[in-house]
Amino acid sequence: MFYYKALLKKNVTEYKITFSSFASGMNSEIDEGILPYKYAKSCFNYRIVNGALKDGIGFEPLTLPKNMDDPQNERQVIMETSQKVERLWLYRDFDQEENVAEYKILYYNRGEIRWIPLYGQSMYTFIIPSVIYNTSIPNAVNYRLDGKDYMIFSSPTDGMWKYNSNEMAQRIEDGPCIVSMCLHYERLFAIIENGERNRLSFSANLDPTNFNVSLDEGGFIDMQDDRGRLLKVVSFNDYVYVFREFGVARVSAYGDQTSFSVSQLFASSSKIYANSVCVCGDIIMLLTRDGLYSFNGSTTSKVTLGIETLFEGIKNEQCASIYHNGKYYLALKLNFNDGEKIGCENYSGGYVNNAIIELDLKTGDISITRGIDICDMLVIDDGVICKLIACFHGEHEKDIAQMTTDGKFFGTPLKKCWVSPKSNLGYPTQVKRIKEVFVKTKSPCYVKIATENKTKIFSLKGSNITQRIKANVFGEQVEVSFISQDSDTDISCPYITMGVTS
Repeated sequence: MFYYKALLKKNVTEYKITFSSFASGMNSEIDEGILPYKYAKSCFNYRIVNGALKDGIGFEPLTLPKNMDDPQNERQVIMETSQKVERLWLYRDFDQEENVAEYKILYYNRGEIRWIPLYGQSMYTFIIPSVIYNTSIPNAVNYRLDGKDYMIFSSPTDGMWKYNSNEMAQRIEDGPCIVSMCLHYERLFAIIENGERNRLSFSANLDPTNFNVSLDEGGFIDMQDDRGRLLKVVSFNDYVYVFREFGVARVSAYGDQTSFSVSQLFASSSKIYANSVCVCGDIIMLLTRDGLYSFNGSTTSKVTLGIETLFEGIKNEQCASIYHNGKYYLALKLNFNDGEKIGCENYSGGYVNNAIIELDLKTGDISITRGIDICDMLVIDDGVICKLIACFHGEHEKDIAQMTTDGKFFGTPLKKCWVSPKSNLGYPTQVKRIKEVFVKTKSPCYVKIATENKTKIFSLKGSNITQRIKANVFGEQVEVSFISQDSDTDISCPYITMGVTS
């Protein structure tokens, strides 16, 4: 006689996980095991627009208008340089006879300074004769002196020059060697390189080249305390602010120098990076070793980005920053710690910076561009054209380029990734079967599904309708990635269906 024993059936419950919007952005701070699926644990080279993944920041060779009346008719700029471009400035020179302002882009080119007319037929660059900075990168400021517009240059080691379009450049004898400078109420305030770097000097009133010390000319303020060396000076909200290694000082500089006063406002436990300090409308943004801060002139507030782990173990003395169209751009080095190599991270000679953070100061939204090694940035805005331009370390160190939103770096699309947390989706120890993935993508992309057991990558073509992927992937921990190596990206409305076995 035979006996039959009924087999126990496993219960499988069907679930739908919806990524209704990518708008929640990225969060690397929360452990991925408990991070909600609406967040990415990693997201770079995408911009999130109206909840969809779009192309991020890119750069293309600089083009400039041939004339002001037709700014769309542009010329390609041919860089006549055999050396690295390391600094960018905009020089405004008002022609009193023609009653028009003429603009030039100036750049430092390993020893010499060259210029490009903002408008004109010429595709080439020109050198400023005599001005030589062989040992350090100069600082520069645009100033009107004796009715003429000058560019004043000074570096920590090579002294001071002044330049006007219609004159030979002149060396300022006994001019100071300057680390950072700003104009404030017709005086030039400057951090002087004196070894200790604890001195803030100021010029005579109405003459930024005269630093002779007297009650009627220039003077100085020494700061002798434990807030460290002076790094950067800016004019903001009627005061001069001095950013130091571990603090901020405010200088009240009205009228006669005998009435100048100094207040030490902020003491930081973490080092401030000078090149991150940037006036952004009614606040100043700055980066320290432990993250990003905003400063309103009296107090600082930490800006919670959700990506602070990416700053860990990194030094960012060579970062760069700029304010443009309501957004703070910070080029820096980040520790992605994911085994990937994107763009400049593949350079055999290494890289200085590998990312750009774009922070919308109104909404708080951020996007990260990865794989571009920026050296310096400049905004060109004369009321007719408005561009953000940059120079670079590495492969494109002899180029100047303008920012785009097509996600390409000199014509090559940067790899874009959005990666979900690897999570048990709220069902620990239970095996999931990822059955299907639905996604709408207007350009080719890849969908990667990874568990502790298996990884599958699916290739999709661009389409205007939602596409279905039959995945059939099993595992307890599930991670979903959307990857693009193309341009014209538009990925939206994804969701997955899965069965959970109990």
